[in-house]
Amino acid sequence: MLYFAYGSNLWKRGMLRRCPKAQPVAPARLAGYRLTFQGYALIVPDPKGVVLGALYRLTPADLRALDEYEEAPRLYRRVDITVETDDGSAEAFIYLMNPDAARGLSPQPEPAYYGEIARGYNDWKLDPTVLRRARFGAMHDAGRRSSAGPGGTSEPPSR
Repeated sequence: MLYFAYGSNLWKRGMLRRCPKAQPVAPARLAGYRLTFQGYALIVPDPKGVVLGALYRLTPADLRALDEYEEAPRLYRRVDITVETDDGSAEAFIYLMNPDAARGLSPQPEPAYYGEIARGYNDWKLDPTVLRRARFGAMHDAGRRSSAGPGGTSEPPSR
């Protein structure tokens, strides 16, 4: 079973501590989404977006350990996806944050958590500007939501 990591599980050392039999496979890209933060890493639909990440091959025991770490199904849920690698398309699964789970979380990740993701980007030789842009974007989005008042958005109403 292939798992597409895009957050703290990119850091190989941390991932292998949680899932000792997991096998790193390859860097990969998920089109149609973008990375952002709501306390934790999450991805949101974006037709022009691409999420950078990596594939791991998991055993059933690794999957159980990862479900526990990701607090699935309470915080995150598993979703099947197709990613692109340098060798072509691959079927995998990701963890998507449940919509209600993000309520009350800070838009910014804790520094130690963000550091794990940054080390993962380094491990897999992914472009770190994508990660920095996601962190900055989460701060910007949070500022727009808080300045908008009770409605939670500064976007104009749809017509």
